[in-house]
Amino acid sequence: MKKLLAAGAIAGLVLLGGGLAPANAAPPEGQLCPEWDTGRIDVADGIKSLEITAPDGLEIIAVCVKAGSAKQGLGAQIDYFYSSQLSVTISHYSGKDISHYSVMYGEPSGS
Repeated sequence: MKKLLAAGAIAGLVLLGGGLAPANAAPPEGQLCPEWDTGRIDVADGIKSLEITAPDGLEIIAVCVKAGSAKQGLGAQIDYFYSSQLSVTISHYSGKDISHYSVMYGEPSGS
């Protein structure tokens, strides 16, 4: 009876999507930048770095930059800032073109 239940459970997992993913499946969520305050901002091809500036009254708390793919051992890179950042130049540590980025803003320190 236990073997029959185990076989049924495995069959259920396969039917619910627990089986092998197809080769063209979307990358897992962890390979993309979080949506944060800006959502994911797509970048034109050929851009390796760019400067971002916080809106008035806010500072940059963290930036996520996506370049390359998991197959290349790359993906989302998240940098947190522990001091006030009103403007930063972002790039991916790999030197590859930026695919997309997102930004987390916060209240200025000492406010």
